[in-house]
Amino acid sequence: MLLSNTDIKRELVRAKKLSIYPLNVHNIKASSINLTVSAHAWDIKSGDSVVTPDKKKIIIKAYSTVSVHTQEAIWVSRRIGGTYHPRVSLVAIGLSNISTTLDPQWFGLSLVTISNFTEKDIKLNVGDAFVSIMLYYVNSPAERGNIDNQASRPDLYSRFNLTDEDKVFLNEPWHKNHPSVVAAMKNSTPYTELVKDKKRFSNGFKRIIFNHVTGGILAGIISGIITGIIIFKLGMS
Repeated sequence: MLLSNTDIKRELVRAKKLSIYPLNVHNIKASSINLTVSAHAWDIKSGDSVVTPDKKKIIIKAYSTVSVHTQEAIWVSRRIGGTYHPRVSLVAIGLSNISTTLDPQWFGLSLVTISNFTEKDIKLNVGDAFVSIMLYYVNSPAERGNIDNQASRPDLYSRFNLTDEDKVFLNEPWHKNHPSVVAAMKNSTPYTELVKDKKRFSNGFKRIIFNHVTGGILAGIISGIITGIIIFKLGMS
């Protein structure tokens, strides 16, 4: 089942199946979460950084492909998986990221690959939303410990020419394991504000459940009445 914004917020507040840090509630959309550009990105061919000297933009050169780390780290439990999708606003200008999956039990930064199919260089601001994740509840929990990839994908980023700033960022402890991601999120102001606001979306979820249950009961009663009438008429005939 695809998670709506109500589901996502509820799971973030509980922090038992999903955590994100840094958390920006405005990036939670109707059925997805937008992730943002960090100041840590590299050209696939040269391995060099594509971040501008002021650390405010990344440059994706014409007909090139880059790998970009998100600013956010994510942790999902054995009960949630997901998929990464390009944003339409970026596809419209000639950019496209390679869609991939978010496996249950993942934790860490996301390393997203973007290609520029135009003949012009394209700049993205650090902090801009550039990829969306759709999250799903899995039918049964994934096998415990069954995850192949290391947090933040050092097997991939180690091939690039890392700057000192890259090395510091990639070694920060808050995205190194899932308890750290959860703790960082819970200690943030956006999380505190989300917890204060939880009654609004929790009540909405309860209303949905109530309506479904009530509807099911009424449907059962009506079906029973109709069946009774049919049996009665058959008995009279």
